[in-house]
Amino acid sequence: MILAVLVAIALSLLLAVTSGSPWVAPRGTVTAQQVGAGRAAVAQLQPGGIATPQGNAVRFGRAELDGIGALVSDGFAPDRLAMEVRSGVLTVTGSRPWWFGRWLNVRLVTSGTSKGFPVIRIRIGAIPLPPAISRRIVDFLRYAANRRGLALPPLDKLVRSIAVERDAVAATIALPPREMLADRLAKLENDPVDAVAVKRLYCGLAAAQRRYPSDDLAHHVNRAFAGAAAQPNPAAYNRAAFVALAMLLVDPRAGDLAGGAQAATAGCRIDPVVVTLHGRADLSKHWALSAALSAGAGGQLAQALGEWKELADSLAQQSEFAVGDPTGFSFVDLSADRSGFTIAQAASDPDQAERIGARLARATPATILPPSLLDRRERLTNAEFVRRYGSVQDPRYVAMVAGIDAVLARDGIR
Repeated sequence: MILAVLVAIALSLLLAVTSGSPWVAPRGTVTAQQVGAGRAAVAQLQPGGIATPQGNAVRFGRAELDGIGALVSDGFAPDRLAMEVRSGVLTVTGSRPWWFGRWLNVRLVTSGTSKGFPVIRIRIGAIPLPPAISRRIVDFLRYAANRRGLALPPLDKLVRSIAVERDAVAATIALPPREMLADRLAKLENDPVDAVAVKRLYCGLAAAQRRYPSDDLAHHVNRAFAGAAAQPNPAAYNRAAFVALAMLLVDPRAGDLAGGAQAATAGCRIDPVVVTLHGRADLSKHWALSAALSAGAGGQLAQALGEWKELADSLAQQSEFAVGDPTGFSFVDLSADRSGFTIAQAASDPDQAERIGARLARATPATILPPSLLDRRERLTNAEFVRRYGSVQDPRYVAMVAGIDAVLARDGIR
C-alpha cells in the first residue's frame, strides 16, 4: 500500500513538472542573420575578451535575443532555448526532452529595473514558483556549477543592474575572464582533455618547429601523431594532440579546451605557425580548429560552429580567419571543417583510436582533404546561398554535405 502511494506521488510529480510537448517550438534553420546577431550579443559580454570587475554594459534587442536562442538550440540540440522581450517583459524559455516522451519545460520571466539580480518568476511545467524560491533555484544552480569548477560570482555581482525596456534589455554583467570561463567549462566534461599531455605535445611541436621549420600542415600532423601507436590510451593521446595542434597553428587559446594548457605552455610558446593545406592557410586553420573543438567539446558543437562561421562569412566583408580567406559561404572551407571534426571523432573512439592515430602519423595533404573537394562552390553571398541551397536543413544543402562526407569517407583518413 505504501509503495503504491509513493509511486502515485512520484507519477503525479513527474506529470506536474513535465509536459507532453515542448514549450519552445522547433527552431527551424539557423540563418546567417541569427548567427551574426547571436555572436554580436556574446561579444558584448566581454569586448575583446576582457572582463572588468565592475562588469560590461550590454544591450540586447529582439534580434540579439533571438540569435542567442537560435545558436544554443542549434549547437545543443535536442535542447531548445527561446529568449524574447515584448512590452517590457523579458521571457526566457527552455525545453529539454525527458523520459517517456515527456518534456521538461522551464520559463523565467522578469520586468522593470533593478540594481543587482532582478526579481524573477520561474515556472517548471505546471508549477509556478514565487520570486523568493525562483531566486534560490538560480542561486543553487550557480552553486552547483561552481562546485563543478566554474567561477561565477554571487548573483548580485554577476548581474550588477538590469533594465527591461519595451523591446530591449540593458544590463551590466560581470563574467569571469574568458580564458578562466573556458578553462572551467572544459573541466565540466565527463572525459576532459589531458592538459598535461597537451603541454607535452605542444612544447614538443614548438621545439620541432624551431629546429626544422615547416609550413606544411601534413608535416605537423605527422609530428603530432608520430608516437600515437605506442600510447597506452591512444584515444586520450589523440584528443590531446588535436588540441596541441590547434594551439600551435591557430591560437594558443585553443588550450582552454584542455583546462589550463594555455597558461602551462607559456614557457615554450612560439607565435602561431602559418601552414598551408593545398596552398591555402585558411584551410589549415579550419581543419585544425574543427578537430580540436571535436576533441574538446564534441562533434555536434564543432559541426555547428563550422556552419555558423560560413554563414557569418556570407554576410561579412572580410572572413574571420585571414586576409587571404575568401569571404562568403564556402563549401571548400566547410569540407576542411568536416574533415577535421570527423577525423577527430574517429580518433577519439577507443575502438578506432590506434588505427586512426597511425594513419595520421602518415597523413598527406590529399588524405587530410581530398583534392576533389577543392572544386566546391565558394564566395556565396547570403542571398546566393539562400537561393541555391535554402538553409542548412534544406535537402539541397544536405545533399551537398552528404557529397562532401562521401568523398571524405572514400579518399580521406578512415
